[in-house]
Amino acid sequence: MSLPRGEAPWTVLLPLKNLDRAKSRLQRSDRRRLALAMALDTVTAVLALAPDRVGAVVVVSGDRTVDETLTRAPGADARLLIVADRPDRGLNPALRHGDQHARQRWPQRPVAAMSADLPALRPTELHHALTVAAGHPRAVLADTSGAGTVLLTALPGVALVPLFGADSHAAHRRSGAVDLTVTLGAAVPGLRRDVDTTTDLAEARVLGVGRHTSAALHAAAPAR
Repeated sequence: MSLPRGEAPWTVLLPLKNLDRAKSRLQRSDRRRLALAMALDTVTAVLALAPDRVGAVVVVSGDRTVDETLTRAPGADARLLIVADRPDRGLNPALRHGDQHARQRWPQRPVAAMSADLPALRPTELHHALTVAAGHPRAVLADTSGAGTVLLTALPGVALVPLFGADSHAAHRRSGAVDLTVTLGAAVPGLRRDVDTTTDLAEARVLGVGRHTSAALHAAAPAR
């Protein structure tokens, strides 16, 4: 899964909340552990792409447990960078901070901002999505509901303009991002299945979650 000749590798931005505030809608006593496990599976799937496809993964985090766990994760390599969430004012300021860091360090690379709660993500899905996104200055992919955003991309020299939040997919489209949802359709179910609720989690499990999320769920299951 390599990048076509002559194209620069992507920088992927993954913002992560403080674990104490993460996944408040999940209504599970183990939501802290589960949020970290999903982030681990997301990072693992992204790093499974070749370095000439994804040149760096920039995690924007203000949680020391997240930082320490991700840097020790199996498969983590020199491409994984942790950037402190110094703005600490929410998702969009964190993404703008990470984007600024990435552009200063790798100005000739395209940037992709992704949800970090994609436990069913397959590397082939991300590879496919980035290939399609490379044909547009800015592009957006909706989550399964069609209202949220799981992927926002921008080519070198093009502002990312993250507008995550309620109805973010429509907001990104209004801002000029090309919609990839129809083009990609059902080809990237794991990429589109972010997890905020127990229903989302059940759907992700049907698709097949990564080993860290699976282990966290197994640990929480009642003994028989």
